[in-house]
Amino acid sequence: MLDVQIDEFTLVLQPTKRPDYIEGWESMALKLIDEFIHLSKLETLLGELKEVAYSLPKGYSNGFVCDNKPYYFAIAYHEDFIQMGICIKFSAQAWMEYREQNELLFNSSIQIHQFLTNVNNNSLYTSRISRIDIAIDFINEKLNVNTIYNQISKKNQIIKTSAGRKNHSDLSAITKNNITSTFYVGSKGKNIKSLLRVYDKKKEQVETLGVRYEEAIQCENWVRFEAVFKGTYAHGLSEQLQTIKTDVELKDLLVSALTDRYQFYYGKSEKPTTYTKKMIDLLNQRSFVFNTPSPRNNLLEQSQMHILSGSGLFPYLFKVRRIWGDEGLKNCVAFLQDEFENYEPTDEVLSWLKKYSVLYTKQGYPFK
Repeated sequence: MLDVQIDEFTLVLQPTKRPDYIEGWESMALKLIDEFIHLSKLETLLGELKEVAYSLPKGYSNGFVCDNKPYYFAIAYHEDFIQMGICIKFSAQAWMEYREQNELLFNSSIQIHQFLTNVNNNSLYTSRISRIDIAIDFINEKLNVNTIYNQISKKNQIIKTSAGRKNHSDLSAITKNNITSTFYVGSKGKNIKSLLRVYDKKKEQVETLGVRYEEAIQCENWVRFEAVFKGTYAHGLSEQLQTIKTDVELKDLLVSALTDRYQFYYGKSEKPTTYTKKMIDLLNQRSFVFNTPSPRNNLLEQSQMHILSGSGLFPYLFKVRRIWGDEGLKNCVAFLQDEFENYEPTDEVLSWLKKYSVLYTKQGYPFK
């Protein structure tokens, strides 16, 4: 199965009429932010925003974040630089949460073109995407990241644009024990307009107990091709997104954006690889429904896994029982229980509970 997603994106708002003096910018910025929040139903879907001067997109001085949430979302402006506009940053998890809550509360799906239509329905500002990450997932398609990387490294496969030009971007990889699970086409430098990351999504989600862990353990393999577009590339996509009317048109735009710059060919025959053909074949699908992932928080599960396999607790208990038997083990567990009753949580623990307790109440026990 192939799936197409927008992973994360950043939107910049610019006022249609700038204030005459810099002193008028902050009040105007707040007015624009209020309008955006209203049109996007943001606080209904993601929760209350908190005004902060920290955790903001780089270079911005003032703004709002979804505080005490497991995802990152921010709206920011700089009080002295009108030209920077208002930056709105959705992390991948925040965008998943926004879409999921929209389905739950309003019984309708929402994609980025519909979101842009909603938030642009005003005369106070214009909007433009400054960064967008587009992903094509190969789920249970028997792809292997290590094999692809080795084939490219040995020149058995080459990367071209849709126009047939060779892509001479830098190739780098994350390799452990001679196995590559992630590689990059392009540089991760500041002013780079595009970058492709190809990685083992199942491995990433399983090892980090990510928000899509439950999906990951249900599949045999999951490889993601994820293209990051910034600057003029993102601006061009932004203009095209505002002309989109249907999910099929959106799917075609996203697939075309990735495959226009990144197509994989066999070196000798110069024919497209099987997985490139499958990407391009997506353009022929006249019926397409976007999957709405349901993000799940797994931080408690991470702590639980550490206790079970990495903390030394079980070896300790095993030694106690081997030396003093079951009675000794029982007394040891009782001792640990008494110590726990005297435990005083730190501010960090209390902050964690404030952020995640409601989510875990909904998700249920991690210990089953």
